[in-house]
Amino acid sequence: MIDLLNSLDPRAALALHLAIVVGTVAAILLVAGALREPSRDSFGTYESGAPGARPLKGRVATQYFLIAVFFMIFDVEVAVLFAWAVSALELGRQELIAATVFILVLLAALAWLWMEGALEAGPRKDRE
Repeated sequence: MIDLLNSLDPRAALALHLAIVVGTVAAILLVAGALREPSRDSFGTYESGAPGARPLKGRVATQYFLIAVFFMIFDVEVAVLFAWAVSALELGRQELIAATVFILVLLAALAWLWMEGALEAGPRKDRE
């Protein structure tokens, strides 16, 4: 089976990959649609089984969303470091230095966010 996959033309391999992805997404959507319970209102139940809340009419603090965005940014960077770690033994000293600089830049960005108070979820102390 592996020999067959290695001998595929790159375009055929891409087409096979896309077919598997489309099939997987279609299967997930079909199963999710079949398992979903019809609800009387547009809110339904969430993962915990608790009924959904009504939409907020007031202001929502954006600090929670910023923390989520920062998490996603640093999460993607960890994925880049994981790819580097997989091939770290084959890479040379220059790549190790580049990865070290990359990590130091990430730590500097995290320290700056922390000092600016961007990771605080409570009310700002300077506005009280």
